[in-house]
Amino acid sequence: MIRLLIDENLPPTLATKLNCICLHVTDLGEQPTDRLIWDHGRRDGWIILTKDADFFEQLALEGPPPKVIWLRTGNMRRVDLETMLARLWPRIVSLIHSTDLVEIHPDRIEGIKFGS
Repeated sequence: MIRLLIDENLPPTLATKLNCICLHVTDLGEQPTDRLIWDHGRRDGWIILTKDADFFEQLALEGPPPKVIWLRTGNMRRVDLETMLARLWPRIVSLIHSTDLVEIHPDRIEGIKFGS
């Protein structure tokens, strides 16, 4: 089962909408740093769900783990974000199993593999 670490800039309510084990980064402590989130994901096998380009850059520099799901949809109402992710979740899960990064754009989803 996927273990999803939800970044601070995303609502904790996503945990109730997706079929996976979820942890919101605020459960790691008040305002955890990107480094702390990255290291937790790497060490404990979590996939990071984020809107933050910093995790893409970290993935490009260090490689996986952790894997990253990067929301590039712009600002959305919480309910619209939850609905969209729940609808796309089976496709996201399929891609994250075979790639290291899943980018979710308003009009498409892309999976990218880093390294060999």
